[in-house]
Amino acid sequence: MHESRLRPPSHSSFRLAMQVDGPVLLASGLLFTGIAIGIFFFAMSGGGAPRLFWCAFLGMPMMFVGGVMSMLGYVGVVQRYLAGETAPVAKDVVNYIGENTQRGMKAMAKAVTEGFMEARDEPQRP
Repeated sequence: MHESRLRPPSHSSFRLAMQVDGPVLLASGLLFTGIAIGIFFFAMSGGGAPRLFWCAFLGMPMMFVGGVMSMLGYVGVVQRYLAGETAPVAKDVVNYIGENTQRGMKAMAKAVTEGFMEARDEPQRP
């Protein structure tokens, strides 16, 4: 498939939005959740009622959405890195298997060929 069909015109702007807005939303969610946890522990140590605990209910979904947006924004970078790391290993495995299975493959091919030759030479039954 041609690359231009895989990347519509809005692709770059969408990726940039995910790469910028995702970490901002994730950091904001961490801040809200951190405030809520801090206020909760402060209240448990005798500091009164936890008034800002609602920040956790805002911060946790923000962290999730920001994390998902960040993953969408950087998935191409991660995939290129993984491909660069795993392709040489896969190539080595294929070469290793090819080199070390030649004798067995030749023996199997010889046995199959001999079987076909014997079947061809046998008289056919009615």
